[in-house]
Amino acid sequence: MESLALFEALKAFASTHAWRYVYPVWSRRAQGISIGINLHPNHCCNWHCLYCQVAGLQRGPSPVIDVSGLQQELTDCLHWLSQQIHPTRTLRDCVQDIAFAGDGEPTTSPQFPDILAMLANLLQQRSADDRPAYVRLITNGSQLQHAHVQHALKLLHALGGEVWFKVDAGNDAEMRAINDARLPLSLHMQRLQASCMVCNTWVQTAVVSRKVNGEIITTPSLTGYLQALLPFKQQIKGILLYGIARPSQQDNLGCLQATPAVVLEQFAEILRTQGFCVRLFF
Repeated sequence: MESLALFEALKAFASTHAWRYVYPVWSRRAQGISIGINLHPNHCCNWHCLYCQVAGLQRGPSPVIDVSGLQQELTDCLHWLSQQIHPTRTLRDCVQDIAFAGDGEPTTSPQFPDILAMLANLLQQRSADDRPAYVRLITNGSQLQHAHVQHALKLLHALGGEVWFKVDAGNDAEMRAINDARLPLSLHMQRLQASCMVCNTWVQTAVVSRKVNGEIITTPSLTGYLQALLPFKQQIKGILLYGIARPSQQDNLGCLQATPAVVLEQFAEILRTQGFCVRLFF
């Protein structure tokens, strides 16, 4: 079964099982099937990004996770996939990753380290070909100052995993406007440093066009963004650069605009001339 057909079949299978924590997605950044883990089925997050596609998003904590239920969902998902794949292919060929993502910031769950350890144990019981290519943490980075999160990322690194760390701003005002985060960009960069020290880390950046006082502006501002990231050029694996693909559920003023492909391409080219590895997604 080809990957896209396999994804559609997996999505249909998942819909009949009413999984609470595990969900399949066709990921443009992972470039194929991604198995998501959602530690915030209550739609709560500690940030409130302008482009977020989660309906009913609110600020709040993670609920208590039924870890055994999550483990069973993952087991059922991987078992079903293994049964569907053509004998000439492996699960590793067909599934790009298992990704901690979901409807809120995964690392705000106090159970995140234990759930990552459970996942590591589950995967270690399978052969290398009978598990996804990567385990990834997609994060806003807001909890990377905590020792228990850094310890968890050491385990992620041991699994050959990656962190995708959000940086959407070139200054403090842009962090407030785009992420609704009352956090100095300089402090955010310290948390990026902490991530780089313990695990392979990519920066992920949404290039956002929005109307402000009748004028279309693009965020992040390139000068500030470059200034923030240049010290990390040798530490990060690269930059995942993308525009907004689906409608935001948080843009109450209707200020977001589609970022033109030419703007994204120019942004990527400038970053490449500065020596960054850039993957661009439209």
